[in-house]
Amino acid sequence: MNTQNTATENDLDPDANNARRLGNQAYEALADLILARELKQGDQIQERALATRLGISRTPLREAMHRLEGERILERKSNNRLFVRLVSVPEIMETLYVRRLLESDAAARAAGKVPLQKLQELRERIKLLMSLDDPASQEHQELDAELHGMIAGFCENQLLADMIAELRRKTRMFSLKRLDNRLTPVCLEHLAMIDALERGDAVAAAAETTRHIDNIRQSIVDKLLSY
Repeated sequence: MNTQNTATENDLDPDANNARRLGNQAYEALADLILARELKQGDQIQERALATRLGISRTPLREAMHRLEGERILERKSNNRLFVRLVSVPEIMETLYVRRLLESDAAARAAGKVPLQKLQELRERIKLLMSLDDPASQEHQELDAELHGMIAGFCENQLLADMIAELRRKTRMFSLKRLDNRLTPVCLEHLAMIDALERGDAVAAAAETTRHIDNIRQSIVDKLLSY
C-alpha cells in the first residue's frame, strides 16, 4: 500500500515530472546525434561540450547517457570514459529476429488472458493518436511500450518476459519519432494485435505480432541505410 502511495505522489510531483521530461528530451537529442552519425562510432562523449551543444544541463544529459549505456549504444572503457558504440545493421537484424520469435510466442500465450478493459483502453488511445497524426508524440512510445509490455506480462513465462524486455531495450532508440512515416501503419498493426488478443485467437495474435516486427525491422534498415 505504501509503495502505491509513493508512486502516485511521484506521478503528481511537478519536479519529478519535469525531471522525467528533461531526461526524455536529452535522450532523444543524444540518440538523434548518434543515429545521424554526428556522433560517430568510437567518438568519446564529452559531457560538458555536449551539454552546451544541446542546450541542456548535465543532470538530464547524464540520465540520457546512462540509458544509452544500458542499451549498449554507448560503452564505458576501462578508463571509465564513455564512447559511442553505434549499433550495426546486422546487430539490429539479429535482435529483431529474436524479438520476432519470442514476442510472437508471447502473444500466442497471452491471447485471451489480457483483461478486456485494458485492451479496450489501449484501443481507444491508439485511435485518438491516429486522429492527432503527430509522429513525434510521446504517447505513441508509451502506447507501444504498454502493449508489448502487456503481452509479455500475460504470457505466463517470466523468463520469456524478461528476455523480451532486454531485447526491446536494444531497439528502443529507434522510436516513431525517427520513423515518421510509420505512425498510421504502426497504429493499425497494434489494433490488429489487440483484436487478436481480445478474441483469444493465439494463431492470429502470433501472426499479427510477427507482421508488426517484420515491418519495424524493414523500416529501421531503410532508416539506417539512408544515412
